[in-house]
Amino acid sequence: MTLAVHKWGDENLPAIFCIHGWASNAQVFQPLAALFKDHYHFIAVDLPGFGDSHYQDGDYQLETLMGKLLAVAPEKSSWLGWSLGGMLAVQGALDSPDRIEKVMTLCSNAKFIASKRFKQGVPQPLFNGFMESISDVRVTLRRFAALTVVGEQKDMLQSLKWLQQNTQVPAPSSDVLKASLELLAAIDNQVAIANIQHPCLHMLATDDAIVPHQASQVLNKLNEKHLTSFVPNASHACLVTQPQLVANGILTFMQGLQNA
Repeated sequence: MTLAVHKWGDENLPAIFCIHGWASNAQVFQPLAALFKDHYHFIAVDLPGFGDSHYQDGDYQLETLMGKLLAVAPEKSSWLGWSLGGMLAVQGALDSPDRIEKVMTLCSNAKFIASKRFKQGVPQPLFNGFMESISDVRVTLRRFAALTVVGEQKDMLQSLKWLQQNTQVPAPSSDVLKASLELLAAIDNQVAIANIQHPCLHMLATDDAIVPHQASQVLNKLNEKHLTSFVPNASHACLVTQPQLVANGILTFMQGLQNA
């Protein structure tokens, strides 16, 4: 079944295809899209079981999911992914390089869960905690939304309320949350990042409670041609809480490539 997409801005402008993160939906890109209405055409997809997209068993098999994303993405566009969405954008550039012009990841890592060999990830106990309570959808969504705004210096409760009202309605099922979280844990993009040749920007938030900004060290080592930048004093949900700072980073990257 075709994934739902949401569009903002003039269709004649260059397209940016946006992929949201876990326990969210396409509306998380609303604040960014509003800032870019005179520059880019934003096309944001709802992943299976989130927002307006339906879910079927097997949708979170990586190959299946990438096929569904490519089916609704513009033929030629830049891809912007937040968190899990950033990992999927990297996969898209590896699998279908001719379809994607540039890659931008926001608060996204090469690998989600930390290990002895990969220390800049989410601690295993934090992941286990979400997986163990995933049958309680309401609690899981509330906990995760709260975690995404940890690190904000102001308006934290206002941002949390916006996220809950706009990106978690309608609520996904526990099956969707579990399948998508298992995929998030399974993706290892270290080889992909090392090999993709696209212009690529990795943006990290300095006070992210989920993806540590120290992940920049790993990303820089994997591919020296890729750029990394930081959203200062910002949380995992910085595209909602501080969209202007994120937009500045995107615009600098995109315009820099045009002027190169």
